[in-house]
Amino acid sequence: MATTNYLLTQTQNSSGESQIILRTYVRHDYRIRIQSGIWVSPKRWGKKNGITIPTIPGEEQEMLLQKKESLKRLTAYIEEEINKAEDKNMIDKVWGEQKIRAFYKPAKAPKEREKFFFDVIDTYLAAHKLSEIRLKNFRVLVRCLHRFELFKKKNGSRGFTLSFANLTPELLRQIEDFLLDEKTVFLQYPDIYEQFPYSARVAVRTPKRKRPPTLDEEGNEVPKGMPKPRGQNSVADMLTRFRAFILWAIDNGYTANNPFKHFTIGEIVYGTPIYITNEERNRLLETDLSDDKDMETQRDIFVFQCLVGCRVSDLYKMTYRSIINDAIEYIPRKTKEDRPITVRVPLNETARKLIAKYQEYSRDSLFPFNTEQHYNRKIKEAFRRARLDRIVTILDQQTRQEVQRPLYEVASSHMARRTFIGNIYKKVKDPNLVGALSGHKEGSKAFARYRTIDDDMKKELIGFLD
Repeated sequence: MATTNYLLTQTQNSSGESQIILRTYVRHDYRIRIQSGIWVSPKRWGKKNGITIPTIPGEEQEMLLQKKESLKRLTAYIEEEINKAEDKNMIDKVWGEQKIRAFYKPAKAPKEREKFFFDVIDTYLAAHKLSEIRLKNFRVLVRCLHRFELFKKKNGSRGFTLSFANLTPELLRQIEDFLLDEKTVFLQYPDIYEQFPYSARVAVRTPKRKRPPTLDEEGNEVPKGMPKPRGQNSVADMLTRFRAFILWAIDNGYTANNPFKHFTIGEIVYGTPIYITNEERNRLLETDLSDDKDMETQRDIFVFQCLVGCRVSDLYKMTYRSIINDAIEYIPRKTKEDRPITVRVPLNETARKLIAKYQEYSRDSLFPFNTEQHYNRKIKEAFRRARLDRIVTILDQQTRQEVQRPLYEVASSHMARRTFIGNIYKKVKDPNLVGALSGHKEGSKAFARYRTIDDDMKKELIGFLD
């Protein structure tokens, strides 16, 4: 039986990666060395001659897992071919090179397969165990690529079809521009969005309600289904997902073309996290909204979220069974596929009162929720009614410029999570302790986006100099 171990070449490519070499034993006294075509950074090559996978989820982890899986399949293929060979004396370096080419099949450029670019994407999604939110985000990208293909056809390239072969850095720049300004495309070619809608949310079967039209800042009616402007962070995130797919396609022999090799994805930049103080949260809770029960309900849900610190997607999943010994317990949806940990947050008196206020055991959810869009809209209105209008500086994700806005304009469901984290961090200043309540992993880079060093903390630090 053939057996294989590995080594890494000393030579590195322009990306600082070295190629993995297969050292396969044909028999106990004879072995061959085969170039795998798989390259990794030496810092990700372990002492036991294998790819080491970082524990922090992200693009690098996903890419290395793909390479590790490719190496495993390649090794199994080579060993099987050796075991099947009738004349072992014919197995040499040339034989190994032929088998590598057969594995990747570059000799016959996959023209037939390139016709089915989106079918390969479906294969990619089926081969990866993505969390619900990651799968949803990738499908957003797929719909965008479909719309881009139709846009190119309508905009002077009638025979254009998106394929691995025609992906170039220039085409990626066109895709980037398209993602940044789909509103213009929608107004010019609205029929594209009938075929591949901007939003593919599944509507809940509820009685039809006549809703007032949505108006823009100038008071004009916004056409139904019109895309919202994307920030540069969102576009960079989408292109990063696209790059992960292309690298997977290269590793799996669908293409040898890597357009991202000479294309730079923009950096993801975050502004200072904005959150409300405990005093502002209490003022919001104490504001009389009895004339608008719906707004009062959404306000109460927001305050409860400020007291438990969960994401809105986790909040919507909570039921009365989530309450265990005066604490809320849940497994965060965003990380349960990669790192399923149970977060337990004790309930204070205010949180318990809010639960009791809406107690209805026949309901499947902890609170009478509405859509997230409705929730965010009512939160802004409640902030305005509570006169939470202090001016804050935020980063405009379209222009990357600092802009000043009243607090109620930037209020959203995620501000509740930032409020929970920011106020507790201000008291204890221990990210690991706060992370145990928010569900962040110890040492998480994402945690830094939720808290900031505010003026009170700076004054306290300066006080140590007296």
